[in-house]
Amino acid sequence: MANSAQYSGISPEVYQALKSKLSGFGINLQGTNGKVSEKGVTAEYNFDEANQTLAINNVDVSFPASMMFSPDKVLGMITEAVTKAGGQQNA
Repeated sequence: MANSAQYSGISPEVYQALKSKLSGFGINLQGTNGKVSEKGVTAEYNFDEANQTLAINNVDVSFPASMMFSPDKVLGMITEAVTKAGGQQNA
């Protein structure tokens, strides 16, 4: 079970689009790095504008989100949003 992912090709425009998309899921990223803890989902994130990368780390899902989501599912949703916004997941 994965609890982290790294993405590349994340320009400031892609990051803004991603933030908008994730807010629709109830995940609100504030600024370029920090920790999110909402509705049972916690994660750390770091957007590096100079290198155009985004790291999502330590994804954890507890109640009530755990009734519908796992860390893998949350990362899958983030990966899909990154891809649609124009970025890509690193292998």
